[in-house]
Amino acid sequence: MVTRSLVIAMVTIAGFTAFGQAKQYVCTPCGSDCDKEIYDRPGTCRACGMTLVDRASATVFDLSLEEVCKRIAANPNLVLLDVRSEGEFKGSSVRNSYGHFRNAININIDDLEGRVSELSKFKDDEIVVYCSHSHRSPRATYFLSTKGFKNVKNMAGGVSTLSDDGKNECLKSTFVFH
Repeated sequence: MVTRSLVIAMVTIAGFTAFGQAKQYVCTPCGSDCDKEIYDRPGTCRACGMTLVDRASATVFDLSLEEVCKRIAANPNLVLLDVRSEGEFKGSSVRNSYGHFRNAININIDDLEGRVSELSKFKDDEIVVYCSHSHRSPRATYFLSTKGFKNVKNMAGGVSTLSDDGKNECLKSTFVFH
């Protein structure tokens, strides 16, 4: 039996909800301040040029490094997805590429749409996406969530925030600094 609240939640006509409230749009999550700006119609973000998406679908769940470390310890099947370039992932003599998590899968954000099938076996697994400064990883997190991945999280701040001070036990065993 369909309840009234279910019908109301499902009905949207011409950008308005059943109660006449205008639908809201936001920038495709890109990790910048423009992610917080709300628009009243589809289009592109004034700040970064990304496509505007339904605000209700644009939720990205951020994890701190501490939370990522706890998940790595608790879940040996945790999938770590690095969406930087191969050069950033492997290390570069040209610029600081920070390092990468051991056993991470590296798929450049620019290639993710064409390579998403490589991740299909992980649709029901927990996935933590990261990059260097948390500008590409929110976009990848959002993209995967729109492709049926059920448990995708973003590592807030990216690997540029990690320190090789030897004090973090998690990083000693799970991260390779370049």
